[in-house]
Amino acid sequence: MDFLNSDNRCGQQLLKLVARGSSILAEMNRLSENIPPAFSGDKKSEYSGLLFDFSYLSNEDSLENQIQNSSILLEKDEEFRETHMEILQRFYVLFESIWKYITDLLQFLEDIREGFYIQQTFESILVDQDGKQLMAESLYLYGVMLLQLDIKIDGKLRERMLISYLRYRGSGNVQNLDEVCRLLRGTGYVHEVSRPSGYPEEYFARISLPSDIVDMIIGRIRSDDIYQMAYNFPAPEQRSTALSTQGAMLYVLLYFRPKILHGSKPVMREIVDKHFPDNWITSYYMGQLVDLTKVWAPYKAASQAISNTIQMDNVQYYQKQNSVKLRKLMKQLSEYLREGVLNEGFVLDEIHSSLLPCVRDCNCCLRWFMLHETTTDKKLKPVVTGNVTKEEILMLLLNTSQLEYLLQEMFASLIKTKASKWDLCKEQGANKMEQLAQYFGGEGVLSADNVEENLSSWFRERAETIEDLDYESSTHAGRKIQNLMTALQDVEQYHQVDSNLMVQQNLIDTRNKLRTMIRYVNIEERVNITVQTVGDFSYGWHVIGSYVSLIQAKIKKNPSLVMQLRSTFLKLASMMEIPITRIDQARSLDLESVSEYYSTNLVEFVRRVLAVIPSSMFEELITIIKLLTTSLKDIPTKLPKAEIKDYAQLDERYALARTTYQISKFTEGILAMERTLMGVIQIDPQKLLEEGVRKELVDRLQVILHFELQFPKNEKRDKKNPQLSFEDKLDKLSARLKGMKESFEYVQDYMNVFGLQLWQEEFSRLINFNVEMECNAYLTKKVLPWQSRYQSYAIPIKRCPPVEGDTKVNFMGRLVDELLAQTDSRKTSYVDQLSAWYDDKGFAVVALQTFGKVHNSIGTPGMAGCDKLLSFMLVKDIQTFIKRIRVIPKELVPLIELMNRNFNPPSSLPTEAKQLYADFTEKGKKIWPAIVELIMRVGKCQLLRRHIGKELAFACKLESQSLHSALSSLNVALVNDVRAHYKDPENHRYPNGRKPILPELSAYLENCGMVDPITKIYITTEPISQLIPILVNFVIAHLPRFSYVPSTDSLVVNKKDDPLDGSPFVVGLVTILKQFNSSEKDLFVAYLCQYCRVAIQQDAVPTKNSKEREREIIPVEVCNCLVLLENFCKYAAVDRKQLENLLPPYLVAKHREFRQR
Repeated sequence: MDFLNSDNRCGQQLLKLVARGSSILAEMNRLSENIPPAFSGDKKSEYSGLLFDFSYLSNEDSLENQIQNSSILLEKDEEFRETHMEILQRFYVLFESIWKYITDLLQFLEDIREGFYIQQTFESILVDQDGKQLMAESLYLYGVMLLQLDIKIDGKLRERMLISYLRYRGSGNVQNLDEVCRLLRGTGYVHEVSRPSGYPEEYFARISLPSDIVDMIIGRIRSDDIYQMAYNFPAPEQRSTALSTQGAMLYVLLYFRPKILHGSKPVMREIVDKHFPDNWITSYYMGQLVDLTKVWAPYKAASQAISNTIQMDNVQYYQKQNSVKLRKLMKQLSEYLREGVLNEGFVLDEIHSSLLPCVRDCNCCLRWFMLHETTTDKKLKPVVTGNVTKEEILMLLLNTSQLEYLLQEMFASLIKTKASKWDLCKEQGANKMEQLAQYFGGEGVLSADNVEENLSSWFRERAETIEDLDYESSTHAGRKIQNLMTALQDVEQYHQVDSNLMVQQNLIDTRNKLRTMIRYVNIEERVNITVQTVGDFSYGWHVIGSYVSLIQAKIKKNPSLVMQLRSTFLKLASMMEIPITRIDQARSLDLESVSEYYSTNLVEFVRRVLAVIPSSMFEELITIIKLLTTSLKDIPTKLPKAEIKDYAQLDERYALARTTYQISKFTEGILAMERTLMGVIQIDPQKLLEEGVRKELVDRLQVILHFELQFPKNEKRDKKNPQLSFEDKLDKLSARLKGMKESFEYVQDYMNVFGLQLWQEEFSRLINFNVEMECNAYLTKKVLPWQSRYQSYAIPIKRCPPVEGDTKVNFMGRLVDELLAQTDSRKTSYVDQLSAWYDDKGFAVVALQTFGKVHNSIGTPGMAGCDKLLSFMLVKDIQTFIKRIRVIPKELVPLIELMNRNFNPPSSLPTEAKQLYADFTEKGKKIWPAIVELIMRVGKCQLLRRHIGKELAFACKLESQSLHSALSSLNVALVNDVRAHYKDPENHRYPNGRKPILPELSAYLENCGMVDPITKIYITTEPISQLIPILVNFVIAHLPRFSYVPSTDSLVVNKKDDPLDGSPFVVGLVTILKQFNSSEKDLFVAYLCQYCRVAIQQDAVPTKNSKEREREIIPVEVCNCLVLLENFCKYAAVDRKQLENLLPPYLVAKHREFRQR
C-alpha cells in the first residue's frame, strides 16, 4: 500500500502532522508582523510597570500588591487587558501549538515503536520514498519552529506575553502553561546581536527526542537523494544545488545531535563534501539565510569541515567558474529570447539538448552569486563579488525568469493541444501519400505520363498505415513512424521518384509531418515540472530585497521593463511550494489561510517593486502643481487680441505637456503587464496602479498634514496676534492641498484613474484613521493600528512620529488641541450673540471665519473628525466628573443631608439657607477647582462642536442641497414614527426593519452637522443622590466671580486669568445634567430659583429718589444667577415658563434693569 494512501493510517497521521507544522510556521510569521509595541520592553512605555518576565513567578505577591495599591497602575492594567487580550490569546495558541506539535510527534514515534501501526516500522518508513521525506520533514519543521521563534519573537518578549496571559486568564484556566513555559522560555539569543554559549543545542534539548531515530533520519539524508533531484540536476557540478533542500534539513537536524557537530569529523566531512562543497551560505527555510562558517564556529568538527570550502583557492575557483558561466549564459539567453527564436519547432527540437541544460546552469549560477554576495567575511566578500556586478546578476535573474516563463507557457499550451495537432499532422501526412498514389496511378489532373501501379499501391498502403496510427499507443506509434520515415527516405532511390521534384517535395513534407508527430508524442508534463523544480527561488525570498532599488531604477529609466518583470514575479511564486505542498496533500483546512498569507506577501513585494511608478508620477506631479498654481495664468472669458501672446506662455505649456507625457509613459508601462496569478491572488495591473497611486497619495497627504499642522507652544506664541499664526497655517495648508487636488484631477486621465474619487476616499480614510488613533487616549480598549477598519494592507497609512514636546499622537490631536488653546478661558471670553471668542482687547480670536478656514484646509472629513475627537474628550471628562462626584469629602456629607432635609420642597424659603450656602462654599473648596476644570472643558468642547456642526450644516446645504433636504425629511419622519410607536406600540412598529436605519442615519446627520451636541446623551449612569446639592452649591460658590456685561448680554469673570467663562460654564452644566433623568435638571433649576428668592428676601433694600423713579437694588449674585438660569434654559431647551413658575415673572423679565449691589 502506498504510504500516502488514504487508507494508510500511519502515512496519513504523519502527513497531517507535517502539514500542521507548515501551518504553525505561517501563523508564526503572520503574528510576528503584528506584535504590539507595548511588549517591546521599553522602560518609557506607559505599560512598563505591568510587563514582567519569568522573574514574576518568584515574586508574584509583591508585584501584584504593587499594582493593586496604585490607582494609576490598576487603570492601566485594565486598559492593557482590554486592548491586548485578544492578541495575547492568539500568541498563546501559537506557543501551545508548538508544544503540542512536538508532543504529538513524540507520541507518533512511540506508537511506531510499539507496533501500533501494523506492518510499519522505522526501517520500512525510511525505505519508502514518501515515508523518509515526511519523517525528515516532521523533525526538521520542529527545529525550524524553534529557530524562527527566536528570530521573530525573542525570548524576553515571549516571557512577557506568557506572564501577561497568565495574569489575565489565571493559572487555573490555562492548560499546559507550565510545559509551554519550560519549552519557550528565553534563551538569551538576540538575532544578529548576541549568541549565548550552548545555543541552540540546549534550546533544542528542552524536549528530548529519541537519539536513535534522529540518527537514522540524519543517516538517510546523508546517504540518499530523498527528493530524487538527480533527474532535475544530472550534471556532477550541480549536485550541491540538487541536494540543497537536504543540506538545509541537515543544518537544522544536526542541532538535535550536537555530538556530531563537535566530534564526528568523518561524518561532518562527508556532509560538507556532499552538500556544501562549493557553498557556505545556505537557506534553511523560506529564504532565511545562514552562514555556516559563523554558526558552526563553536563546533570543532563542523568548523574544520566547512573550512575546506572557504579556502581562498577553492572560493576563487568556483567564483571564476561561475563568472565565466554567467557571461556565457547571458549570451545564450539573449539568443534564445530574441524575437522569433523560441518557436514551436525549435523548442521541441532543443528542449532536452540545450534549453533545459541552459535553465539548469542559469539557476545554479544565480543561486551561487545571490547567496554568497551576502557574506560578511571581509576576505571572501571581494573575491565573490570581484568581477561580477549586481546589475549582471539581476539581468541573469530577469532573463532566466523570462526563458522559464516562455517554456512553461509553450509547453502548457502544447500539452493542451498536442492531441489535436497530432491528428492534423496525421491527416495531412495521409493526404500527401494519397495524392502520390493518385499521381502514379494516373487518377489525378497532374497524373504521371507513365502509370506505375506498384508505386501507386505502395503509397496508398503508406497512407493507410499513417491513418492507422494511434495517439493513445504512443510507443507503438513512435516505432511505426520511424519505420515510415525510413521507408519514405528509401523510396527516393527510385528513378521515377528521384527525377520528379513535385514527388520529392511531397515526400519531404510527409517526413516533416511524421517528425512533428514524434515531437508531439514526446511532449510530457514532466518538462514543465522540471522547469518549475529547477527554477525554485525560495532561497532568494529575503535576498531579492537588496535588488529592489536596482529594479526600480531600471523601471524608472524604462517603464516597459515591467512586462519582463512579470516572469520574475512568477518565479518568486515558487516559494509557496514549500509550505503549501504538504498542507494540500493532507487536505487541511489551513490551506486557504496559509495560501492567502504567502500570496499576500508576494503581492506586497510586487507592490513594493512597482511603487516606483506612482512615486515617479507624483514627482512629476510636483512640477505640474508648480506650473498650474504659480506659472500658468488663468485665461479670462474675453481676451484682447494684443494680449494673446502674453497668455500663450508657450514654454510653460510645453513643460506641462512634457511632464504629462512622462506620466502617461509610466501608466502605459504598468498597464502593459498582463493579469498574473500570484499564489491564490490575481494581480490586476489596473488595480495595482490604482493602489500604488492611492498609497503614494496617502503618504504625501500624511506628510503635508503632519508638518503643516504643528503649532507653537504657549511660550512661543505671538502674544500680540496669537490667532495669526494659527489661521496663517490653515491658509497655507488649504492652498497646498487645493493645488495638489487640482493637479491630481488634471492628470487623472493620464494616470487612468478617477482622480477626484481617489482623493476623497483616501483623504477621508486618512483623517478617520488618525482620529481613531488619537481617540485611543480616551478608550479603555485601544484600537491598534493594524486593527483599524481604516487601515489597509495594500494601501497602509504610515504613522508619523509624534512632535517633540507634544503629547498628541498625530496632526488631528494637535489641531483640536490648538482650537482648545485658542479658546482658553483664561485669555478669551465667548460671546454667544457674536458666535466668537474675544480676548480682553476686544479682538475676535476664534470666530465663524476661523471654522471656515479649518473646513477649507481639512475638508468635511476633517471637521467631522474634530467633532468626533471633541466628543471623546468630553465623554472622558463626564466620566471623570461622575467618578469625582460619587466620592466626596466627608465634611460635605452632613451639609448635603441638612440641605435634603430643610430645603425641600424647593418652593420653600428655608431660614438657615444663607449660613448653609456659606458653609458649603467654604468646605467645598477642595473639590471646586477640579469640578471647574471639568465643567469648563466639557462646555468648551460642546461650543466648539456646535460651531463645527453649523459649518458642516452650512456647507451641506450649500453644496448638496438635495442631501440636506433628504436627511431633514427622513429625520423628521423617523422621529414621528418613534413617537407614534411609544404612544401606541401595538399599532405602530419601531422604525428599524431588518436593517437598523437609525445608526446609519445618525452617522449621516453627524457628518452633515444636523445635530445639536448639547442636547445629546453621551453616557448612561445610575442616579447620584448628592449630584444636585453639590452642583447647586458649586454654582452659588462661583457666582460672585462673574459680572454681567449688558453690551454683550453675557457673564464675564472679574479677574484676569480666571478659568471661568459664562457660556462654557452654563453649557458644561447643561451637558452634565443631560446625562441624568430630566427631573434632575428641573430640580437643579428649582434649587437655584430658591437661592434667588432667599437672597432677595434677606439682602434686598428698597430706596427712593425724588429725581428717579423707584428701582430695586438686588445682590450681584442674584443678577448673575438669573442670567445664568436664562442661558441654562436656552441651551437646555427648557421652557421659560418654568422660571416664571418658580420666580416672580417681573423679576425674570426685568432683572437686567435692576441696579446691582
